[in-house]
Amino acid sequence: MENKANADMDAYWNGEGGDKWVSFGDRLEASLKPFGVRAIAAAALQGDENVLEVGCGCGPNTIDLAKKLSGGQVRGLDISATVLEKARQDAVANKLSNISFDCVDAQTGDLGVSQYDLAFSRFGVMFFDDPVRAFKNISGALKPHGRITFACWAAPGKNPWVAEPLALVAKHVPLPPPPEPGTPGPFSLSDEARLRDLLAEAGFINTAVEIFHASMVLGDGVAEAVDFLMNMAPSGGAVNRADPDAATRAAIATDLGDMLKSCQGAKGITMDAAALIVTADKG
Repeated sequence: MENKANADMDAYWNGEGGDKWVSFGDRLEASLKPFGVRAIAAAALQGDENVLEVGCGCGPNTIDLAKKLSGGQVRGLDISATVLEKARQDAVANKLSNISFDCVDAQTGDLGVSQYDLAFSRFGVMFFDDPVRAFKNISGALKPHGRITFACWAAPGKNPWVAEPLALVAKHVPLPPPPEPGTPGPFSLSDEARLRDLLAEAGFINTAVEIFHASMVLGDGVAEAVDFLMNMAPSGGAVNRADPDAATRAAIATDLGDMLKSCQGAKGITMDAAALIVTADKG
């Protein structure tokens, strides 16, 4: 890797982060699927198009995209070899031959020139150390009239599934200081004005941004949802960074469980979530 922040991401996603993502794969997909469905719809995919997916993870959207193509191909990129192993297994299980996966950093890697009609991402573009450079690199891989469609998280304040558990955790352990604006992370593109500026600087035009609300499924029941919030969500990151003793960790889990009892519904434990669905054309 050519820069420290991306090197850190590489180490995380090829270590603890990738292992957790695979282990929570079914739960994560149940949670994130509505955002991928909406983003794919916004992409207005045509059957013979070639697609570059950035941050494909274990490949659920890669598979959904490939199934919609009659003659096109999908190339999924991720920096985590761990998640790509699972993605390849699932593509084989679905008997799809129009998919390929590569362990490549979309910011710095060779993506080819003018090869793709669409660049797509569901929550995979928020972790770039230099987003303008990354979006320029992605743009270079698009055909002259190509386009980009992606989902990124809206601000934490618009995501109760993030804000409320973090507020509860803060009663037990100190939270880390808020990241500086633009720091790579889940909410680095949540400022719409900044997002538009970044895409414009990277050469994209006709940017459109829609805020999309959905219920975030945290678990089938309280215990599963608590496990998710203690490990995978921003609240889990805060708990693990604080590294509390066993008694404090247990107290946090108990309080999360009490909070989640009122969130039980037909789909399981759900909380409100919001993302930005972004489309833009190559300039």
